[in-house]
Amino acid sequence: MSTRATEIDIDLTKMTVTVPIGQGIQMVLIDPRQGKAKVVPIVHHGETIVKSSQGRISKLDFNESELF
Repeated sequence: MSTRATEIDIDLTKMTVTVPIGQGIQMVLIDPRQGKAKVVPIVHHGETIVKSSQGRISKLDFNESELF
């Protein structure tokens, strides 16, 4: 995944995550099949696209634009 994503701890026995509160708009991606959870910032103008493959999160795409 991207270097923008920050991995957070996931407790698979309790099926819980503790999410830190940040300054900007963020989304939390949880993939229990891979045992991973990440906090991903949302781009200011554009799209943040989550792609999956075979039931797993496989890729993040960031399409950014600039207002004129």
